[in-house]
Amino acid sequence: MRPAALRLPAFAVVLLLAPAVAAAVSRSRDLVGQVLYVLNPTTVRTRGGGLGVDLPRGQSVVLVELSTDRALLAPGPSDASLLRAYGVRKPPRYVATPSQIAADYLPRPAWEKARETGVRRLGERWPDLTPDQALRIFLGQPFVGMTEAQAEEAVGPLVLSREPVPGDAGAVRWKVGRLPRSSELRLYNESRERGRRPATFDDYLSTCVRAVVTLRGGVVAAIEAPEGQTSGLNWP
Repeated sequence: MRPAALRLPAFAVVLLLAPAVAAAVSRSRDLVGQVLYVLNPTTVRTRGGGLGVDLPRGQSVVLVELSTDRALLAPGPSDASLLRAYGVRKPPRYVATPSQIAADYLPRPAWEKARETGVRRLGERWPDLTPDQALRIFLGQPFVGMTEAQAEEAVGPLVLSREPVPGDAGAVRWKVGRLPRSSELRLYNESRERGRRPATFDDYLSTCVRAVVTLRGGVVAAIEAPEGQTSGLNWP
């Protein structure tokens, strides 16, 4: 007979997690007021509206406030200036968890060291890369002419599907999202619980595509916006 799984009441789970949360807040408290840089691509929510905002590696934010249950972020200086130029008087605020701050963000000195180390290792792996190309791979930005292995390094975890191109022997089309497929599945299931979602997960994924990357002969031949969408400020 298989033993029954141990089920803990909600308050017990909270008590077990409390020390870890407190430790994360303690480590990050000195960062309040500083500009932070995203190391691991992550998603935050707008305060009040609850809209999801994807922050790519290298994105800068300011840590405005930190408590045991939430972190409040603001756009970094360059983004704030751009928003003001477009007439936005009150920049948005983003809500994250203390554990996200500890795991996904770095202050400037640590970020610069991580970036330098990452770019150097990519240059050692592919000596033909220029420093700019190595930086783009580190930041998760694909470019035409990179090899399949380099594209895998840049956006592999974000590829939602890989399909052969009809009528183009040997060509493969990658549909690249902003989050890993597993994360999108979690969001899809959450939307189902709230009573609003597309009929199937594949239908949902079709709305999550950021770019379509086409490879021919093991090399990226094209990077295009999804059908019906315009290109963004970054790639493609």
